Amino acid sequence: MIADSSGLTVPFAILCIVDLFGIFPIVVLPGPIIKCGWLGIPLAIGVFAIQVYTAILLGKCWIIAEEIEPNIVKKNRYPYAALAELIFGNKVKRIVTVMLDVAVFGACIPNLLIASYNLHILGIKLSSERFDVSPCIWLIVIGIILCPPLWLGSPKDMKWIVSSSVFFVGSVSVLTWIAMYDTQREIYAPIPEPSWNSVALAYGLLAFQFDVHPLVLTVQMDMVDKRKLPVAIICAFLITCSLFLITTVIGYVRFGSLLSSNLLDQLSNSYILDVNITLVTIQICLSTAVSTTALFQHIEHFLKIPKEFNRRRCVLRSCIVMLAVTIGEAVPRFDLLMGLVGALLTGPLMFLLPPLFYIKIRSLRRLKIKKSEGVCYRTFPNAKLTPIVGFKRLALLIFIILAGTLATVLSTVSGIRDTIIYAKFTPSCIMKLFE
Repeated sequence: MIADSSGLTVPFAILCIVDLFGIFPIVVLPGPIIKCGWLGIPLAIGVFAIQVYTAILLGKCWIIAEEIEPNIVKKNRYPYAALAELIFGNKVKRIVTVMLDVAVFGACIPNLLIASYNLHILGIKLSSERFDVSPCIWLIVIGIILCPPLWLGSPKDMKWIVSSSVFFVGSVSVLTWIAMYDTQREIYAPIPEPSWNSVALAYGLLAFQFDVHPLVLTVQMDMVDKRKLPVAIICAFLITCSLFLITTVIGYVRFGSLLSSNLLDQLSNSYILDVNITLVTIQICLSTAVSTTALFQHIEHFLKIPKEFNRRRCVLRSCIVMLAVTIGEAVPRFDLLMGLVGALLTGPLMFLLPPLFYIKIRSLRRLKIKKSEGVCYRTFPNAKLTPIVGFKRLALLIFIILAGTLATVLSTVSGIRDTIIYAKFTPSCIMKLFE
């Protein structure tokens, strides 16, 4: 069954994906991209294009999967893993499941870290440094406050959250642009030449921030017409990438390579900045509620927790949030974690699995209709078999797989090295307890 009249329309599907991207492309990505020099924008455009293409491939794989095995719709609580099981069997399914769960779980930790840091800064500014609560304390408070919204079901149950979150994304973008122009720069650092470290970190952040693959099939499961997923993906990328590029250009003109991983830190104190930090924090919390649904739904299916709202769901999701808070207390820097997760996990989910899935499922579909095709060929002897995947597309898919493998290995090594180096002089909350 392709249509679900109670599901998401295309506009709401677009909003879900824009909400998943959140405000990080506006406040985190411009700095690392500028530090890549002339290679920054081409790198970003290349990663965007591949992510859009492979996300669309995943959606097509599901449509073909429903044609091959209609009963797969019963596994819509864990669609990515269900595809892996249909195409490559249980072993690959288990590997994909672990990767997805770890990727989604790892992605929510930087969200909590940035939100806690923002509240710490906001408290100091609004109280003239009298209300100086540690980000470590704010992290626990945010985890507790975030639990009730996370008790909701799938994205189609969170339309008000998604709508509010996307409104905040637009508001943060405009306020950030105004604050950047109002900030008086003392010096301007010219754009540097690309370096291996800067490119590796930027790639990891790009892969992390714009990786829709863990959630895109969950959104597709809730859509009224699943075949329109490509429209939702392309429109969502155009919206968020436009906001990101505008912010990057302004950052280039106003600050050059001085722009840090959190550009809000470099803006002049003002009422606009205070409002902006508040909206950023709220949006992060709302986005986390939507982006973690893929993880929650899979674990709930594994534990046989019903889809309907119930106490077990609330307890499970609250425990997972508290685990994320605990790990967040041990992480020294959010941007390093984002880069490491983006390099290690989203690379395979973005570059490797979608092309492999698409090639294999086209082959499975061909095998299923081979019998009826044989009747056609006996009737029309001059008819020719169409290839499973055209040569040009096959070459493109092989290139994506090889490039993704190389990028994943190199950026992961760089991310692990940087995490070890910076952890030595950037203590985490847990390390501070033993100082």
